[in-house]
This record gives sequence, C-alpha cells and structure tokens, in this order.
Amino acid sequence: MEILQHEHNRNNILLTNDYCPNQAMINEFQTIFFTCKLTQIELAGKEIDDFIVDDGAQFLILHLKVTNITNEILTMYKDDFMITFDQDGPYEAENNFGVRNQFPDEYALKPQESKSGKLIFIISNSATKIMMTYTEYFDDESEGKTYKLKYKIK
Repeated sequence: MEILQHEHNRNNILLTNDYCPNQAMINEFQTIFFTCKLTQIELAGKEIDDFIVDDGAQFLILHLKVTNITNEILTMYKDDFMITFDQDGPYEAENNFGVRNQFPDEYALKPQESKSGKLIFIISNSATKIMMTYTEYFDDESEGKTYKLKYKIK
C-alpha cells in the first residue's frame, strides 16, 4: 500500500510496511456480511476544501470499497469503521462536510452491490502508526469479531 501525502502544493508517495493477517486478502477483510478493501491512504495535510485543522493535526483520508456479500439489503454506517493512531483512539470518521465521494452517515447496499468512498479522520502530525478497525455488533447487542488493518506511515 502506498500513502499519498500532500505537502506544500506537492504530493509525496510514502510506502508502508503492510500488516496482513491473511495473505490472500491484502489490505482487505471479509465479515459474514461484507468485504472491505482499503484502496488508498491519503495524508491530506491541514486543509481540505475550506476546512482547516489545528496545528499539530492533519487530515487522514481512507479510500474504501465495501461490497455486500449477502442476499439481503445491508445497512452500513460510517461510524462502523474506526481509526486508532499511535495507541490513541479509537476515533470515528468526521461528519460528511461535502468532500466528493465522502461516505454518508448511513447507506444501504443491495445484495452483491459495492460502494466506494472516502472516510475522513483527523490525526496527529506526528502519528507513525494507524489502524482501521471494524467490530461486528449483532441485533441482540452482542459483540462479534474485530477486524483490523494496520499501517506504519513514517
């Protein structure tokens, strides 16, 4: 996986040491309901459109593709996916503020349908490790497995 870093009107490409618990699914995990593939990571700096973060922080954009693998309509939420950086967190994605292809708060996937989009987080400028997680929660309030994708970013 490469990370696209925006810095002073130019882009740097940083390569990561990917963490891959299943070598058959690089940058991807599969639950009993869907697959999630992380297609790109962007360190977008302090500004996206007209939104600016505080000093010491930066925007992190995760480009995801989520595919429903069931034969039923699947309701998904942007808050299903969390981020941890350098043991801080977990944090939810920022609310939809109009960035092109940003995932809405809630969306539905028809059977076998895929949706690609972006999740935007705010992390520290000094972050060296990030981890995206998804934890299964069932209708009976029980908790299932937690899926993790880990990356070193510096």
